[in-house]
Amino acid sequence: MRIGIIADNHLGYPRFESDSYAQAERAFLGAAGRCDLIIAAGDIFDARVPKLETLGKALEMFRSIMKKGVPVFAIYGNHERRTKEMMNPVELLLSADAIRYLHGKGEVFEKHGEKVQIFGIGNIPDMYAKSAITKALERFVPEQGAFKILVIHQTISEILKTEEDELSLDFLEDLPFDLIINGHIHKRMEKLAGKVLIPGSTVVTQLKKEETEPRGYYVYDTHARKAEFVPIECRKFFHEEINFENASEEDVRKRVREKIDALRSGNPNAIVFIKLKGTLREGLLSSDIAMREKDDIYIVNELNAADIKSKLDKIRKFREEKLSVREIAVAELEKRLDGKITMFTPSEFFDKLVEGADEALEYLEKKRG
Repeated sequence: MRIGIIADNHLGYPRFESDSYAQAERAFLGAAGRCDLIIAAGDIFDARVPKLETLGKALEMFRSIMKKGVPVFAIYGNHERRTKEMMNPVELLLSADAIRYLHGKGEVFEKHGEKVQIFGIGNIPDMYAKSAITKALERFVPEQGAFKILVIHQTISEILKTEEDELSLDFLEDLPFDLIINGHIHKRMEKLAGKVLIPGSTVVTQLKKEETEPRGYYVYDTHARKAEFVPIECRKFFHEEINFENASEEDVRKRVREKIDALRSGNPNAIVFIKLKGTLREGLLSSDIAMREKDDIYIVNELNAADIKSKLDKIRKFREEKLSVREIAVAELEKRLDGKITMFTPSEFFDKLVEGADEALEYLEKKRG
């Protein structure tokens, strides 16, 4: 049997909404043309209460797949999770006969004399995931002769570490399943020699380097026990970095323009993310260079970041030493004037500056005369 495995479509994602629809459709319809059934591992939708337009597009897509005789088994993800007494958007698809919904229960699908047993558990807060999954699996009764699949949507500690007591690969390895499908993690990967499959997302949602990788879905062959990744056509995403040394504002703007033009020369609609790093010429602040984000071009300005960090560290040190504002200012003035001017003491000059500009000038005149 061939199983299509898809996750994290984030239909209706505001930043790249049209991409979310088009790319999810390519994945689901592509899988429907190649597979006997499809498993959706959570976050079909980006919001707990999607727009009617988003729900409409989802219903149209899933009904067209059901008409082909290809069932879609789905769980909810963290973006769709609602309180127990409230309906989540994946349940709504079930009520419209567009999918088969799994949460804390299993279903058996049989075709060509072969059976697969699918047990699904929707997203659970990380701190409760291990105990909740263990509890839910008490209801799991293995079907004799069936290929057994667990579908979840969770953090895995070896891949995405958080402060919570999330699931581990060791925990998953010991579960009584032939295949474990996990959503939530947007980077495609295979773990435990292919026992754990993570298809990744079908749309860019985080402007990270890893999201430049191909997107698509898995086709899993239960007879061969092998997964094939099938890429889908996606809008190109570039994640670039430009380094500067003592640059002028004109230098920065020129190189950014050149980089964007080069990246979009063959991909005019590409999403472009550029990080600016390095140093500016003396007297020029990173805040002096404001780059407008438009047309899916995103620029992060980290120029002079080392200098800013140094200043913040210095302020933190002064706070730890419990110095007054006057003591901090005098210390900075002494550092800047060290070995350059000796006709006055920094502390006296600072006090005159506090009194006013005229008083400071009068003080300097007296010292000079």
